[in-house]
Amino acid sequence: MRTKLTAMFLSLAIFVGLFAGCAADSDFVFSAEGSTWTMGFGSAEIALPQSEDPLYIAGYHGGYEITGVLDLQRANAVWLDTVGDGVLLIGIDCVGLGIDTVEKIRAELADFAEETACVAIHVYATHTHAGIDTLGLWGPMAIDGKNDAFQANLIAAAVAAAKAAYADRSPGKLYFGSATPKSLLRDSRDPQEYDQTLYQLRFEPADSAQNGIRLFSYGAHAESLRGANTLVSRDFPGALADKLFAACGDDSLYLPGAVGGLIMTKELVEPFDAVENMHQTADILLETALSITEETELAPSIACASTELAVPLDNTVFLYYKFLGILGNPVSPGDSDTGYLLESELGALRLGDVTILLIPGEIFPELVSGETLTAADPEPLAAIAMRFGAEHLLVLGLCNDELGYLVPPSTFLLHEETPYLESADGHYEETNSTSRETAFKIAEAVERVLRKLPR
Repeated sequence: MRTKLTAMFLSLAIFVGLFAGCAADSDFVFSAEGSTWTMGFGSAEIALPQSEDPLYIAGYHGGYEITGVLDLQRANAVWLDTVGDGVLLIGIDCVGLGIDTVEKIRAELADFAEETACVAIHVYATHTHAGIDTLGLWGPMAIDGKNDAFQANLIAAAVAAAKAAYADRSPGKLYFGSATPKSLLRDSRDPQEYDQTLYQLRFEPADSAQNGIRLFSYGAHAESLRGANTLVSRDFPGALADKLFAACGDDSLYLPGAVGGLIMTKELVEPFDAVENMHQTADILLETALSITEETELAPSIACASTELAVPLDNTVFLYYKFLGILGNPVSPGDSDTGYLLESELGALRLGDVTILLIPGEIFPELVSGETLTAADPEPLAAIAMRFGAEHLLVLGLCNDELGYLVPPSTFLLHEETPYLESADGHYEETNSTSRETAFKIAEAVERVLRKLPR
């Protein structure tokens, strides 16, 4: 069976050249200091298309069509600046976004960015497993699960949210704080490693008539509704945003942290009720957020940098996705099991003394903290950041691309007969990873981007 599969994928590789291209020039640096922060928030619903084409729900099973709507997905955006030139951070309630979709959003905002002196646009997914398939991986077997009309609505919502964020901007102060909720997380595989902390960046506008803005960073998959759910929803990040607004009038964005592994929230309801479980999860996080009293005011300085990233494409299934048009990344010839590299980007955003790594995938927490790593693994991202003076380090995963799981090489295990098609000893994440070496490429890119990030 392995021989037949290898022959099939090698024959497909001949056609990949038809889709090869160059990644956008993402080697970029920007910094600015001012006397005050300026921030704005914008949000737009992603409408369901008036189309007879199916809408597949993403995150669990292939070929499952949605059966209704619990709450519509949204695009949320924050504008940040200190002296005029600004950065846009756009969060999409979806399972993930390929770099091709991110580039379409940037292209639609190109004129706006020029008019407003927007120097960088970063787009990420909240990773809700109750949204429409935006990666194409959850259609029927070998069928692209994306719906073109929905993708167009998503891009339009991202553009609308970005413009609304710019229109909403006002001066104020920015604070950083954190708190730890009661035990809420679980890891699906050993070693058990995750960060329980809820981190918060809170903008307090000078004008009390303006809404406050909070950015929450938390290391959990947005799947409190679990796999039997077929209703469209933002999952607990959306419920948290709604509950926070009702409690204090603040707007918010949810930033998924190091979620690989697979880190998820626990089931809190017995017998299990999906919607109640989502609400209880959001209630715990809301209580935690509102309990944050010790905060550090951040000086109004902003810096942003990004770098091109090329990772080995060992995963023959991903190569097949590329041939089918599902995988939108550019590829180039290189050293890998398939003979190709997958092109992407990685970035960093510094706000005061808080550094946010913009990681294009679902990174395992131990690759950040260094806990349980061995000599076979790359240097932990936290250790790299410490060498460059990152006092407070956050990870924003699934940002500007989705390369799948970023797995420590020391625990990377493939099925001997059908690698990347079947999991070995419960190591599911490897089937959705580009290669064993990708973690090293991520660490190298983090070092590159922090080296040029102004301090």
